Amino acid sequence: MDFCEDCDSLLQPKKHPESGEVLSYCPDCEEFKGAEISTPGRIAIPNEARDDIENDPEKGRMLILEDDDNRTVGRPSKEMYCPNCQSNEEVEYWEIQTRSADESPTRFFKCLTCEKQWREYD
Repeated sequence: MDFCEDCDSLLQPKKHPESGEVLSYCPDCEEFKGAEISTPGRIAIPNEARDDIENDPEKGRMLILEDDDNRTVGRPSKEMYCPNCQSNEEVEYWEIQTRSADESPTRFFKCLTCEKQWREYD
């Protein structure tokens, strides 16, 4: 799991429109991260990232994004306050154990209106 160095948002896998490769994408900065541009119109993926995808039994297809409404298949949603919109909006949420097992999991949220992502700790 990677976070954007500029805005701390959770990076998502997304197909690059020109190359068709699945790369890390920051929805807040609206740009692809961690990819080196070797020549205009071509993107080079680092070898270690390429090895990770080749060794992954799901081949990077585990997270499915719906292009229509930016929802992630299988994630629950509810109406809650979005700090970016400053109003109650529909928000996707999920939990990941990012710290040691004796601490509570980290909760991640994504507003479906403005696509801002944030996290909460206990």
